[in-house]
Amino acid sequence: MGSGKRILRFPTGLGVPLLQLIMTQVVTFLLSLLVPGMEDFPEAQSALFVVILGLTFSTGVFVTGWLALKWRWLKAKPKYPARLVATLAGAYLPLLIALVLYHPLEPGNPYFFISMLASVVSFYVPGWIERE
Repeated sequence: MGSGKRILRFPTGLGVPLLQLIMTQVVTFLLSLLVPGMEDFPEAQSALFVVILGLTFSTGVFVTGWLALKWRWLKAKPKYPARLVATLAGAYLPLLIALVLYHPLEPGNPYFFISMLASVVSFYVPGWIERE
């Protein structure tokens, strides 16, 4: 591989996960504009808030990753069903732990960021695991 292609792969390899993190916030923000009263969900309806956050985080990560694979920004096997399941699990596990430990949930809970990171990392796990 030429050094030019290696240099271009480095920003793409870091840029796509960064874009996935950004899209978790964009999707959450767009949904908060569409759902009136969502600012009261963390204290009033914590379980519903966890469901919504898990969906928005995994949607932002999966759709961005899917597009990156489709447009060949990432060189990996698609494995879309496995990536979707892993992304959902990565988003929901920290959120469920936060729901148990911090009730009611408050804005700025550190588990929200952990959930975003876990969903991004989980998107790549099916590509790291090869069946023999």
